[in-house]
Amino acid sequence: MGKTTLTAAAVTEQLMIQFWQNGYAQTSIADLVTASQLSRSQFYRQYRNKSVALRRSLQQYQLVLDELLTQLIQRDQALGTPLAALLADCLLLPAQSDRWPSGCLLVNTMAEIGGHDTLIANQTQAIYAALQTHLVGLLSPVAAQLPATVAETATSLMQVRSGLQLLAKQAVNVSQLKQQAMVSVKLILQEG
Repeated sequence: MGKTTLTAAAVTEQLMIQFWQNGYAQTSIADLVTASQLSRSQFYRQYRNKSVALRRSLQQYQLVLDELLTQLIQRDQALGTPLAALLADCLLLPAQSDRWPSGCLLVNTMAEIGGHDTLIANQTQAIYAALQTHLVGLLSPVAAQLPATVAETATSLMQVRSGLQLLAKQAVNVSQLKQQAMVSVKLILQEG
């Protein structure tokens, strides 16, 4: 019986799931080789090391998340889903998936290594900026008429992003996080 070869995207997704389930520190090269179905030499040729594998996994995560988010927004808009519920769906998407482990890969990664690896910290920030762009796109046309519940829903994404920024600087402070989140939401609500 021949072994099924995974596509490049499927290999990267398997690596992503491995990091997601076990975290960066608890994932060994042997785990990545097993998950990817690559030989050790193939793994090193394609990814060089564990850090590169994580960065590529995050790139894959961003592509998949962006595609799923676009589909979710289109579906909710076609169904006439109220804006607050649509935003709630968008905000829950990165943390929930029946295909992937529970929890948010970005939060897990930033909490574990973001303060020690600038490239990873910057990459997670870029992914959250893309999420924020989707959010701004939804809010901008109706910013002046938004009810408080929608603003509160938007705040939850900003709190996560602000929390990641603070974690990256190793300066977690609840009042700072809340203040930064509120400033971010006010800036979004002023757009449009």
